[in-house]
Parts: sequence; structure tokens; C-alpha cells
Amino acid sequence: MPKFRFETTEFDQTTISQEALASPDLASARAIEKAHEALLAGAPTGLDQSGSVTRVYDETGYLVATVNFSDVMLDSSQQPAISDLPTEEPGVMRSG
Repeated sequence: MPKFRFETTEFDQTTISQEALASPDLASARAIEKAHEALLAGAPTGLDQSGSVTRVYDETGYLVATVNFSDVMLDSSQQPAISDLPTEEPGVMRSG
């Protein structure tokens, strides 16, 4: 399986990791997951991470994907409101 190098840059600090994945498409999806994980890890600090980025390179050093954190961030209009949250199990019908 080919190895892919993931570089996540946040606040001028770069974290590098490698993973063996079957295809570049899986590496792209994994980059999105890594961006979400980094956003969640940084959320309690309240710092703006919109300028952060995750890049994926293949074994030969070619860029496979770039995921800007601003592309995966939910803005306040996309956050579910309390009234939008389900109050019942999906698919359960009420009698009556």
C-alpha cells in the first residue's frame, strides 16, 4: 500500500504524519478527517483556525490534496439550533 505524508499547519506550526492508504482518494478523505480533528482539538481555545491547512503528499512528493480549515468549518448559520435537534428516534411513529 502506498504511504501518504500529511502536513497540518496551524499557527505557523507544522505537524507531520504518515499513513499507508490504498488510494489518493482515501488520502484526500483522511485529510478532511484530520482537519476536522484539529479543529475540534483547537475549539476550546477559541482561536481562529480558518487560516490553517492540511496538505497530503504521495511517496514521490507530489501534492495529492489541500484542505483549508476554512472549507471544513461550520459557520454559525450552519450550526444546528436546539429546535432543530430531533426529539424522537428517527423512524418511530407516534400513536394517536
